[in-house]
Amino acid sequence: MQPFDITRRVEYYEADMTGQLALPMILNWAVLASKMQSDALGVGQEVHLARGLGWIILQYEVTIKRRPKINEPIKIQTFAAKYNPFFVRRPFAFFDAAGDEIIRVDSIWTMIDIAHRHMARLPEDIIDRYQAERVKQIPRIPNPEQITSAEVYEENDYHVRYLDIDANQHVNNSKYFEWMQDVMTPEFLATHEITTINLKFENEIRLGHTIQSQVVHQDHESKHRIMMGNVVSAEAEFKWRDA
Repeated sequence: MQPFDITRRVEYYEADMTGQLALPMILNWAVLASKMQSDALGVGQEVHLARGLGWIILQYEVTIKRRPKINEPIKIQTFAAKYNPFFVRRPFAFFDAAGDEIIRVDSIWTMIDIAHRHMARLPEDIIDRYQAERVKQIPRIPNPEQITSAEVYEENDYHVRYLDIDANQHVNNSKYFEWMQDVMTPEFLATHEITTINLKFENEIRLGHTIQSQVVHQDHESKHRIMMGNVVSAEAEFKWRDA
């Protein structure tokens, strides 16, 4: 399957205080590229929603050389690389106007039965449109390093609002990045740039829930955890450099 491309320009409302594309928007742009490919192939959201199915992402691994600035045009390229009956591995590459790759996103996707909230087998007539390689096992993304019981973390509480929920009836993926960043100080975020992210989703968060965003931060690494009571909803490991 030939890679699928879209082109975007960074708008001011998609940037953070540094004038660069905000971290949650990297995920939103990646998901947009996958959606537009699905639409172009005739298996867009209306097709799987009509069957009571929804795509969800289980894990991201992101490598950032630099973030694009306001008004900068960016090409996002993606394709469904490998799949088995339950999982799809999908890469994304962000290119600047010079053709240099500035962001790489690897991701693992699955489908859920929206009504019953459990994993569903990928329908052959949908997955065949992507012409991905069928494999027995999807190449794994390593798990992020976890916060241990011996470590002292900082924590903020957040209430899940109506506008945090997407069409799959769960929290939009980009909200996790907002919660994970927000628990860190503005001073640190203004003086450091993120270079790698490994984010793994564990359990769904739904409307009305209250979650805790926890972080353990040391030097140029941070470990993150989203908790709902005693249940781990997501874990992540970030690496940083001086801005």
